[in-house]
Amino acid sequence: MRKLYLYAPALKKYETDYITSEKGWKMVSVTGNSCAFNCDHCNKRILETMEDGSTKDNMKNIIEKVISEGHKGLVISGGSTIRGEVPIWRYEDLLNKYKSKLTLIAHTGVVRNEEIAKKFADAGVKIALLDMVGDDETIKGVLKQPFTVEDYLNSFKYLKKAGLKIAPHVIVGLSKKGIEGDLHALDLLKEVNPDTVIIVGLMPLVGTRNTRQPTPQELIMALKKAREEFSVPVMLGCARPRGSPYLEVDKFAVDYDIDGIAFPEEEVIPYAQGKREIIFSNACCGNVIFDVLGVF
Repeated sequence: MRKLYLYAPALKKYETDYITSEKGWKMVSVTGNSCAFNCDHCNKRILETMEDGSTKDNMKNIIEKVISEGHKGLVISGGSTIRGEVPIWRYEDLLNKYKSKLTLIAHTGVVRNEEIAKKFADAGVKIALLDMVGDDETIKGVLKQPFTVEDYLNSFKYLKKAGLKIAPHVIVGLSKKGIEGDLHALDLLKEVNPDTVIIVGLMPLVGTRNTRQPTPQELIMALKKAREEFSVPVMLGCARPRGSPYLEVDKFAVDYDIDGIAFPEEEVIPYAQGKREIIFSNACCGNVIFDVLGVF
């Protein structure tokens, strides 16, 4: 079986007898709490959990602190501009000073052309994170965005052409068409040759308008389809519902040769021992691309 990577970045407090998130990779927002859109499932609440890198001084201080603490990477995120992309390119000069010391992973947002994709590459971003949505109805009705499925697919194509590794996320529970819409997003990804596929689950947040969350079986369906149809690493990502009913999802990931789990339920770690070789990491789970390749 494949090696099993268990990730605990510093995106939330996580502590087990095996690994904690205390020294994990941090996530910083280049826009603070600002975003041009008010998605039903986020409503800018996720931005509140990130480090505030909305000024150049803030960003520089965060980067230098991350390096001084011995981290090898940083997740750069933020809200979208009205055009769709996260404006990480504002810090191109600053990020270039540190790109040899850190692996930069970024939420890019929707990238509308090759020029913007190149700006991410020029800023030193190595891995691009972006959700893949399977239907226009969800993009407009849930994400409140004036984009299309084709815009999302083109984003991955532009980023890959610019030299970035792409790590699409499929959010189970997001589609207005139900699980079939979520699974269709996986079908669409075959067109862009992703470097990894990350399955996550919708988590209703206080102050948001989306209250549906996927069942354990729906998450398992998505993991199973991804593993069977993609040869690249498949991840069970950090954003997903928790609790005892979802322990079976983690166990399925172990048994079905999924490459990694972010913030695994503690009970699943001894369950996995003896079945697979386990590698613990404090990186963002998107870094599974380089972990499997053995590249820093």
